[in-house]
Amino acid sequence: MKLLFIFTGGTIGSTVKGDIISTDNKKPYLILEKYREKYGIDFEYDILQPYTELSENNTGATIRKLVETVSENLTKGYDGIIITHGTDTIQYSAAVLSYTVKTDIPVCLVSSNYTIENPKANGLINLHCAVRFTETDKGSGVWVSYKNQNDIPKIHKGSRLLERQAFTDCIFSIMDSFYGSFDSDFNFHINPEYRELQDQTDYFTPGSLTEEADSILRIEPYLGMVYPKIEPKIKYILHGSYHSGTINTKAIFPSDFFHTANKNGIKIFLTGTESGECYESTQAFKNMHIVPVNNLSPIAAYVKLWLCTAAGNDPEEVLCRSLAGDIVP
Repeated sequence: MKLLFIFTGGTIGSTVKGDIISTDNKKPYLILEKYREKYGIDFEYDILQPYTELSENNTGATIRKLVETVSENLTKGYDGIIITHGTDTIQYSAAVLSYTVKTDIPVCLVSSNYTIENPKANGLINLHCAVRFTETDKGSGVWVSYKNQNDIPKIHKGSRLLERQAFTDCIFSIMDSFYGSFDSDFNFHINPEYRELQDQTDYFTPGSLTEEADSILRIEPYLGMVYPKIEPKIKYILHGSYHSGTINTKAIFPSDFFHTANKNGIKIFLTGTESGECYESTQAFKNMHIVPVNNLSPIAAYVKLWLCTAAGNDPEEVLCRSLAGDIVP
């Protein structure tokens, strides 16, 4: 087996100096040495390091560089590509790669909750599970290998990740729809509940992402919220919802905001909604010109919308259509 490791920085590629965590260009070699000591290396590999950055500092340009690096190496004889990435924005990079990289080999992203030297770090086991998953030949496309605290290691579809919550380093798939998991002997088991739709729209062109999503206004609901002024450059609103797929549709301020947006030709999409039964308050969505995006991760919806704006595609024709296994059936 021959692998390509792409190192990009993040906590997994950082060193602690005093109380400061910062990226370290020499870290890729330490990671692989630590991996060799714990698990052994019985495969060939190459290393690329297109950039070194803490992932909270990533931009569209950074992710575009990652996509280009992956795309350039898909047909060079590797059995898999493993990307080390920071935990803060791994979901965004995984979604962009999912929508732009159509491949017959696995592309796995791995991260670490602490620097590799820390005994509490999960980086090495995440890396090992990515290697083992590649060996199984049980999945192509983009994946994330991650072990939450007090849980078994899991493989997640790159287009199904939920945003991280404050004060936790856990990673979850929407509706608990992870692809599979590893047992204590590192045998891989596909989740029997996992389902995936066929692609219903085309992949986006690698490198098409703009540096900023400046035509998208992203909003999250909270009690007592005041809706912002809509700047002239905004063409789309991506509105989050409470856990039940609801927002306040009774107060006058949200209603005025949505009607004003519609009057100005701005499309409004709502994330966090499920198909099927719904609450009474959701019946107002149509009158308020809100389009629910069902069974799709909010991050995936945002990235998909961002790619649509960059490519000049109509989001209404793309957002609700399955691509890279993003929509949970």
